Amino acid sequence: MKFDATTFGETMVRLSVRPGQNLANSYELDMHTGGTESNVAVALARLGLKTAWVSRLTDNPLGKRVEFDIRRHGVDTSGIIWTKNDRAGTYYVEFATPPRPSAVLYDRRHSAISKLKPAELDWNFLLNTHLLHLTGITPALSPTCKAAVAEAVRRAKAKRIPLSFDVNYRAKLWKPSEAARALSPLLRQAALIIMTSEDAAALFNLKGEPEKVAQRIQYLFHCRVAVLTIGGRGALVWDGNRVLHEPGFALTEVVDRLGAGDAFAAGIIYGFLQNNLALGLKYGIAMSAMKIGMRGDYWWGTKAEVDQALKGRESQVSR
Repeated sequence: MKFDATTFGETMVRLSVRPGQNLANSYELDMHTGGTESNVAVALARLGLKTAWVSRLTDNPLGKRVEFDIRRHGVDTSGIIWTKNDRAGTYYVEFATPPRPSAVLYDRRHSAISKLKPAELDWNFLLNTHLLHLTGITPALSPTCKAAVAEAVRRAKAKRIPLSFDVNYRAKLWKPSEAARALSPLLRQAALIIMTSEDAAALFNLKGEPEKVAQRIQYLFHCRVAVLTIGGRGALVWDGNRVLHEPGFALTEVVDRLGAGDAFAAGIIYGFLQNNLALGLKYGIAMSAMKIGMRGDYWWGTKAEVDQALKGRESQVSR
């Protein structure tokens, strides 16, 4: 196989105001790019794996910026579908301190990726991999994106390529009942499922003790591994035989939470590919904590930094 992991989805241009400002009174915006699938591909590439990310992008400076930001980390972007039509999706972020919550405003309707059709994808490229990673965001973007994800799942199963699936529910894209109906048949084909405790409750009415919820996820969808994140308390992994739990890091400062869940998913996938779920859980927790201290959506760490963080969780100083 050419790649360790491949994925496809939307990456947008991100415009954010500084803390203490909002979109109504700010005269400056910081520009980044980010999207859940590309965030995962970037983090895995920075850990040393061979990854590829595919999307449909508008051939203009914004689309080129998206591609450059992902490729610079070592992700293969040669499978991108370029179009002269449509537009790049954007989103705006207002960072805030309590009690005022941070806010995200999406402007992604009619973006290039929403016009993606299954026939446009180079399936030989995308499925030349040890693992295909998908999320619940892409099928919510449009009927054709939903069809593309379903086709990817079907083809991966036919080739016996393991599928990892991060539910990643977005309330601004669809209702919980709609998401549950659409995602359930896809999740039943996944070897690895990643889900937050909030999504488990909202979409599938799975509530109660985290261990029981993780076990219920595996029972419902027949996956090999179920992963449940439980906020600041960390995360659980259930593989049918044992429950693994890793507590979260104690954080004293939050720089940017966006992309932390994707960094966690990358750590889990890293361990899954090495048949070492305990390692993957530790990596996911550490990478997520590290990402919260990094500005932008992408995880800019290294494997050496993850290993160092895990060796001395109590130490905050590098000497």
